[in-house]
Amino acid sequence: MPADDAPIQRVWYHTSAGNKVGVRATIDAPAFLGRSYAVDDAELQVSFDFPPDREHGYYRIQWVEAKRELMVGWHQDQTHPEFGECHFQIDYRGETVQRTTAEFLDVHPLNVFDRRTTQLVDVLDSLSWDDDVPTVPEPSRR
Repeated sequence: MPADDAPIQRVWYHTSAGNKVGVRATIDAPAFLGRSYAVDDAELQVSFDFPPDREHGYYRIQWVEAKRELMVGWHQDQTHPEFGECHFQIDYRGETVQRTTAEFLDVHPLNVFDRRTTQLVDVLDSLSWDDDVPTVPEPSRR
C-alpha cells in the first residue's frame, strides 16, 4: 500500500491474452512533479520485452493523461527505424505531434526506468502548448 504522501495511487499489471506485458500506475501528477500541474491524475505505463532474436531489450515508458488525451514517452523498439533504435514521442488527441531520436539505453531495466522517470520530470517541466499543440524543445538526444 502506498504511503499517504506518495505520488503513486494505484499499481497493477497490464495484461494481454493473460500474459503480463507491463505495469501501470495511477499517479498524483502534482505530487510527482512537486508543483501544481494542469491535471490531477496521470498514468505511468511501463513495459519491457526481451525478444530472443534481438541484441537488446525493448521498452516503452509513457506518461498518459486521459483528461487531455496526451501521451509523452520513450519507445525503444522496432518501430520507426528512421529515428534509430529509440525515439521520444508525444501523442495528442490520437495523433503523433512530435517524434524525435532518443538516446539508446541498453542497460538493466531498472536503470532505464530510473533514468527515464528522471527525464520525464524535465520533459513535463518543459512542455509548452503552441497553437494548442504540445511540444518540448528538442535537445541533441533526449
